Amino acid sequence: MSEKEIAESQKGTENLKTESWQRKSSGTKYNKRKYKRIQRIRARASYRLFRNLYDFLKKKPDIADILRKFYGILDAKRSFGSIRNAEYAAESLNWVLKDKGG
Repeated sequence: MSEKEIAESQKGTENLKTESWQRKSSGTKYNKRKYKRIQRIRARASYRLFRNLYDFLKKKPDIADILRKFYGILDAKRSFGSIRNAEYAAESLNWVLKDKGG
């Protein structure tokens, strides 16, 4: 066989492989369920939180920025229990940053 004939025969098989893959994956109930599940996961508040943290840490912030972000997350989740405790925590964070030079 010549190189031209080999190239033409390979082109034909590439199209068949693509078409068979498309037939297998498109329109099946499994893929629809999997897609919906992924969409539900991406709609979660926890997913958004981790995505935002990932994007934030990807920028390689310094330690002070990480601690402030951590405080902001805890405060948004109302983890301190009261406004007064959140104020104390913010004050403590500021003193740690002053003491350590951040």
